[in-house]
Amino acid sequence: MLYLPSILDAAVPGIYRLSARAVQLIKRDGLFADGGNLYLARKNGGASWLFVYKDRVTGRRREMGLGPVHTVSLQEARQKAEEARKLLWNGGDPIAAKRGQRAALLQQRTFGDYADEFVKSIVPGFKNEKHRYQWEQTLRVYATSLRPKLIGDITTADVLAVLEPIWRTKRETAQRLQGRLERVFQAAKVAGLVQDNPASWKDKLKVHFGTKKKAAEHHAAMPYTDLPAFMVELRQRTSLSALALEFTILTAARTGETLGATWQEIDLKQKLWTVPAARMKSGVEHVVPLSARAVAILKALPAGKPSAPVFRNAATGKPFSNLAMLECLRQLRGRTFTVHGFRSAFSDWVGEETHFPRDVREMALAHKIENKTEAAYRRGTALKRRRELMEAWAEYLES
Repeated sequence: MLYLPSILDAAVPGIYRLSARAVQLIKRDGLFADGGNLYLARKNGGASWLFVYKDRVTGRRREMGLGPVHTVSLQEARQKAEEARKLLWNGGDPIAAKRGQRAALLQQRTFGDYADEFVKSIVPGFKNEKHRYQWEQTLRVYATSLRPKLIGDITTADVLAVLEPIWRTKRETAQRLQGRLERVFQAAKVAGLVQDNPASWKDKLKVHFGTKKKAAEHHAAMPYTDLPAFMVELRQRTSLSALALEFTILTAARTGETLGATWQEIDLKQKLWTVPAARMKSGVEHVVPLSARAVAILKALPAGKPSAPVFRNAATGKPFSNLAMLECLRQLRGRTFTVHGFRSAFSDWVGEETHFPRDVREMALAHKIENKTEAAYRRGTALKRRRELMEAWAEYLES
């Protein structure tokens, strides 16, 4: 609902209706027209300027922020609105133009500056100082030649020049560097800084270097370094099979465990998923600590009776086919990988990138422990550590 204030500057009918005094005196929430598509927007004690117009293609109402009142004056807001009106008159789109200007400025950033900012942004996901140090050192020591270059100018040839000298002599370091470069450029792509990912293994580098590890192909497991980029693509899908696949990856669960899950196994308050022994390969009840993202997925699903499957066909009420998640994966990555392979990726990540003990990892994967006394002890003491582990895994996947 639009409100016209009682304190107006009526010197120009239909435009410039507000006055500087009116801007200061209006305190109630609402939109207050100055004319010429410019509005003063007040909400919850805050005040800002909006340019409101109709999209020429879709006909939808669009709002472009022009800045807060405490920073942008009435006169400055009117000047910005006039520029936007001229752009509309000439067939342009103000929001698209604003985004283009921002992207042009961002593209002037160097790889070094952006990489440093990216590492800082994912630091909360690091559970130990060593992990952060390895990231920083890898990108500083081995990617030195890339750091002064504008991130939008870097090509696959530049990336190859960094990787080739160490690919044969320091294979593990080179592979980690490639994975980290790919993640940095993937984040830059999402931010609109680059059009393409010059460090993409699948699309750019695999044809040059061949396979990373034969074991990865044998086990049909996606390398854990590729998962953050994969998760960005997966989360763009809204299907139930995509949510089920993401939940499976987050919990390091087996396909059958996810598709057989019922609401009576879920405790959202305690953030726990208790899989009964009858549905476990080991024949032992398995308690899975749920990360914040896993809980969010569950809360987004339609609730059902305690015995109802969590991931079920809306029409029949029955669990999805065990091929549903695999089909979703194939649509994104072809037939290269399997859903079960994400458990291997999780295991590799824990072993190579964290300081969590091996037994905590084995408990998270529900691997059977033959010694009954040891198994009982671990069930009683490892839950807290496993909760930390699964939260760290979720943060890594989102980084």
